[in-house]
Amino acid sequence: MRLPAFMRRALPALAVLGALGMAAAPAAAQGFPNKPVTLINPYPPGGFADTVARVVAQEAGRILGQTMVLENRPGASGKIGLDAVLNAPKDGYTIGLAVPASLSLFPVTDPKYADLLSRVTPITMAVRGYLALAINPAVVPARNIRDFAAWLKANEGKASYGSAGLGTSYHLWAEAFNMAAGVSPVHVPYKGEGPALNDLLGGQIQFALVTGAAKQHVDSGRLLVLAVTGEERWTALYPSAPTFKESGFPQVVSSGWLAFIGPSGLPADVLARLNGALKQALQSPSVGKVLEAQGYVIVGSTPEYLLETAKAEARTLGEVIRSRGIKLQ
Repeated sequence: MRLPAFMRRALPALAVLGALGMAAAPAAAQGFPNKPVTLINPYPPGGFADTVARVVAQEAGRILGQTMVLENRPGASGKIGLDAVLNAPKDGYTIGLAVPASLSLFPVTDPKYADLLSRVTPITMAVRGYLALAINPAVVPARNIRDFAAWLKANEGKASYGSAGLGTSYHLWAEAFNMAAGVSPVHVPYKGEGPALNDLLGGQIQFALVTGAAKQHVDSGRLLVLAVTGEERWTALYPSAPTFKESGFPQVVSSGWLAFIGPSGLPADVLARLNGALKQALQSPSVGKVLEAQGYVIVGSTPEYLLETAKAEARTLGEVIRSRGIKLQ
């Protein structure tokens, strides 16, 4: 069939436009980012997440050639900021921070987020920071975790422990230890780690899981760390404390970590660019100096590693909640 004359005349121009369009797609992808990237922190300024976010964002922005703007959106235990990431355009220009309380706990504690791990694009795990079981040695006679488990059994119904709040990782990993040890001390939830530390120092509670916030008290001898939750020892903060795993409690292996995520469906090339820039930032000497001085273990992982870690911890914590009959409301 012979085309009309006006269509025959248009064919060369259409061919050129088609070729330009085909070339434009990869060119646009290669140009990411061509404007600032927003990094949403779902927690207030000044905390663990904020410290890591600021130093990494500054260096990652330099590597990307665009400013990475840190935006704090606290509230609802981190769910306000998380929702902002989930609902962001799938173009890589809005990413967010995530911690175990969001990626691993929300799926097993809040029906709204049951499918959370399918609604995010994991980018990279940035750092790890473990938890440590601390006692007041003036109150508790045990000097290792096995003797402490025996002491708890002997004081069943009398001993108590504190956490940074109901349903937090401090609470649930303490329950993982209790389950492994076969004990049931009373749980006393506080509004943060600081108040729990104060009562541990005062002898009102017998133990608590703590972070680096307890280091000055451990160094002074007022508190004693019996074990840490990591796969390896926490040499940056509590080098003499063994892991739970090497002490005979392999069920209690976890870490507090901070990761970078985006909304589901990020293009593969954009994901690769973000993953590479963030990992490069984490390995830079200036960033490493700041983070390691605060006891963080730098990771810089693949997206797959972050996803599998979140899934594994969700399974473990879900089992702890079910087995211990923990009520989170």
